[in-house]
Amino acid sequence: ETARVPVPGLKNKTVTEGESVTLECQISGHPQPTVMWYREDYKIESSMDFQITFKAGLARLVIREAFAEDSGRFTCTATNQAGSVSTSYLYDKEKQQKPFFKKKLTSLRLKQFGPAHFECRLTPIGDPTMVVEWLHDGKPLEAANRLRMINEFGYCSLDYGVAYSRDSGVITCRATNKYGTDHTSATLIVKDEKSLVEESQLPEGKRGLQRIEEKAHFLSVLTIDMSDADDYSCALVEDESVKTTAKLTVEGKHPTQYHAILLR
Repeated sequence: ETARVPVPGLKNKTVTEGESVTLECQISGHPQPTVMWYREDYKIESSMDFQITFKAGLARLVIREAFAEDSGRFTCTATNQAGSVSTSYLYDKEKQQKPFFKKKLTSLRLKQFGPAHFECRLTPIGDPTMVVEWLHDGKPLEAANRLRMINEFGYCSLDYGVAYSRDSGVITCRATNKYGTDHTSATLIVKDEKSLVEESQLPEGKRGLQRIEEKAHFLSVLTIDMSDADDYSCALVEDESVKTTAKLTVEGKHPTQYHAILLR
């Protein structure tokens, strides 16, 4: 009787680097066949790292500790006087890759009641441990009637069916798997009919950040020094006579960050 390997034989497998791997299949034949294992075209000899056994019709190969260089096609061949039969198996070390956003979010400015769309692209694709979250000013967003979230094959998107001024803020997409985390952020500004100035008119070379909430406009001036002491105003684009002013006083010798809250 020719040696034979009952279906399904070996099964492909993906494992994490450092784990033990066991490959096995049932073999029958008379006279009892001789079993050999190959990686690609190279014969595997039984050793401390590769343990080969064949008992009661069960052929087994145990890789004590899997490494990236072990990836490839493994073949079990059974041979007796009547002939030979083989079954193959593709082993691949799981890529230990933390999330990475290869396409980032883009900031949006739009009128109130309009739709808003954010999208980004993420790797690795097909990681079952990957968790994707959307945040607004650091707080988790939940899918709702006007919010739609998609995470498919590395494509992540967030859609506001209708955006309100209270939705203005920093939108973040955060991805986490067992190897790490990554995130991408963008600003959403939803303008009322009477909108605040969107661009800060700071002196050339001075860095500043702005954030708009429903009833306040926030201006943060980074690495401030004594020369920045002055009056700072926030005005409407449509009517610059409608404005509010705050006086900044700088004390001390060390550069710092000033956070002004100018209410409408």
